[in-house]
Amino acid sequence: MLIKTFKQSEQFLAFHIPKTSVTTFPGELGLARAKYFLHLLGDPQEKIKVIHVAGTSGKGSTCYLINRLLVSQGFKIGLHQSPHLTDVRERYQINGQIISENEFINYLNRILPIIKMVGMTFHGQLTYFEILIGLAFLIFSEKKVDYAIMETGLGGRYDGTNVVMRKDKLSVLTKIGLDHTNILGKTIEKIALQKAMIINKNSQAISISQDPEAEKIIKKVTKNKEAKIYFVGSSSSPRRRGSRNMDSRLRGNDSIESLTKNLNLIGDYQMENASLALAAVNYLSQRDKFIIDKKTINKVFETADFPGRFDIKKINDKIVIFDGAHNPQKMDAFIGSLIKKYPNKRFNFLVAFKKGKDYQDMLPMIIPWAKMIFLTSFYTEDQDMINVSEEPDKIESDIIRYNRIKLETKTIPNLKKAWKFILTKREPIVVTGSLYLVGEIFKLIKNNKALKLT
Repeated sequence: MLIKTFKQSEQFLAFHIPKTSVTTFPGELGLARAKYFLHLLGDPQEKIKVIHVAGTSGKGSTCYLINRLLVSQGFKIGLHQSPHLTDVRERYQINGQIISENEFINYLNRILPIIKMVGMTFHGQLTYFEILIGLAFLIFSEKKVDYAIMETGLGGRYDGTNVVMRKDKLSVLTKIGLDHTNILGKTIEKIALQKAMIINKNSQAISISQDPEAEKIIKKVTKNKEAKIYFVGSSSSPRRRGSRNMDSRLRGNDSIESLTKNLNLIGDYQMENASLALAAVNYLSQRDKFIIDKKTINKVFETADFPGRFDIKKINDKIVIFDGAHNPQKMDAFIGSLIKKYPNKRFNFLVAFKKGKDYQDMLPMIIPWAKMIFLTSFYTEDQDMINVSEEPDKIESDIIRYNRIKLETKTIPNLKKAWKFILTKREPIVVTGSLYLVGEIFKLIKNNKALKLT
């Protein structure tokens, strides 16, 4: 039976969303299934140059910036990001444009027999994420992109994206911290090992400067795989590891730091992401013999605009700041940048956290800067897994426990009602705690033509 509408394609994919933690994170069995699926598709992942990005914080922004930078240099680029905000097709971008609904339906119809075939083997039924990864590699291969930028899902080692064997795959590691500890491990060392295992044997990798515990593990993995690793330090100058060929300056002696200083994205952490992205492109320019046009690089940074990450919008003439910070590392960076941009301000916060997240460590970062906190909830059925938010009442009781200043809170479990209500409050308004929360509100904005968005 063929899929005829985009709605039907979404329903088909939703059927493959895992219902338990075991099927959501199948580990080695899931990776083997993804590889088998791609083999049946003709191993499209081996027909293109891949830039593979893993880490705890900054993956999305780094992928976005690498994409914009390479497009600015005249390349045809495929970009896969996870999760999407409002539309699954955001995971299939060619030079910044999502593919059409008809294209998406046609590609999905082509692989339906193979999806069914995999499900009838000992590998078992493919997951939502595995199907979308297979589609991404197939689409990017057939579109003949010059580079495919692939953002990992949760981890690295057993992630469905970790299927490329080519030695010219460039692995990029963003900041590593404590998140998804129930899956990846309780320590920085264990999480760093999972992330670093995307590095291929005899390949190349670039990492942002890491905590010593993480850096030690990354170096060990790199040595075992006989690969080369470069660390981009706080000064934005890569420190060589295992190579004599990498130069931290672009042709013309411009430093990476000097070219990222006009970055339009807000937040000191975005400067780190920009430095890492440019270091990756600079490395590729040396390896693949192309000359970087510095004027277009400057233009990319000056016009960068990444939805959902310190994303300032004016809605009904009110300033609303969206940021999908969902772990202590990200929240600390976001709040630090927020108070730096708006000194001596307090904000009305609309907050929800995904169940299982370490929100107890995030609340003390929010409370001192809150005029009022509105607690809400979300439930998504159109992502890699079903995402349920923590109970607002539970969070409210923790706020009362942590709160040493008089702070008013209000629980509005219905997200639509909460969003409508907070728009009646004085600006500035901050929406944070989960990228899924931000995505659900973006859908409300998209569907509500009465909202004045400027």
